[in-house]
Amino acid sequence: MTNAEYEVAIIGGGHNGLTTAGYLARAGLKTVVLERRGVVGGAAVTEEFHPGFRNSVCSYVVSLLHPKVIRDLDLASHGLEIMERPVASYLPLPDG
Repeated sequence: MTNAEYEVAIIGGGHNGLTTAGYLARAGLKTVVLERRGVVGGAAVTEEFHPGFRNSVCSYVVSLLHPKVIRDLDLASHGLEIMERPVASYLPLPDG
């Protein structure tokens, strides 16, 4: 990679970095996102916390994503689907 390849480097591929990169690229800037992990999304990633059990790390905050951002970046066409949770929280305790 040479200095001329990109005009902007976003460090971190979390939801904020990806949103920022989307707006910058849409504005015509040559943008690269650099993420140390093998998966992007930050707090909006679903991960397996125990074999066979997957949970969103903090994806509930996506519901706080401003509708203008969703429209501006056309996130629905990229697979965004906001689903209501039937239960707010589940917290298993040793006493059942």
